[in-house]
Amino acid sequence: MAGLAFDVNIPSKALSATTPTTVGFLTAPANQRVKLLGYGFYFDGNSNSAVPIEIKLARPTAGALAAGGTAIPCDQGIGETIQSTVGLSATTEPTLTASLVCKTITVHPQLGYEYLAPLGQEEMIKGSQNFVFSANAPATVNIRGYMKFEE
Repeated sequence: MAGLAFDVNIPSKALSATTPTTVGFLTAPANQRVKLLGYGFYFDGNSNSAVPIEIKLARPTAGALAAGGTAIPCDQGIGETIQSTVGLSATTEPTLTASLVCKTITVHPQLGYEYLAPLGQEEMIKGSQNFVFSANAPATVNIRGYMKFEE
């Protein structure tokens, strides 16, 4: 790793009721690890009694992820080209079995969730591996957010 940090904006996206949806993913380049430094998700729900939204962070091996979105360098002066692939959706949703999910969080639809990894405890994504953020809302709501990673 050369310490090149990038941010990816996850623009507002509608979640359909009870349909798991990939809202962002990161694929590490071959033979190179990537550190996940942080991420955040925010919702625009309007009911204070709504059921929380489930967000899964997983390392799927199946599904068809659609490249897209833009990784913006945190240091605008760097000339290196990003090697990782980022995206904001899947053409075929990955199957997220218990053995592939590394974290599940629930968030009230009027709130948000943000995580910044403590130094030395960042999530490591090995070469050619996918890391997916999938959200499942009991009721229709919009999600937006970001992810921050380092090559």
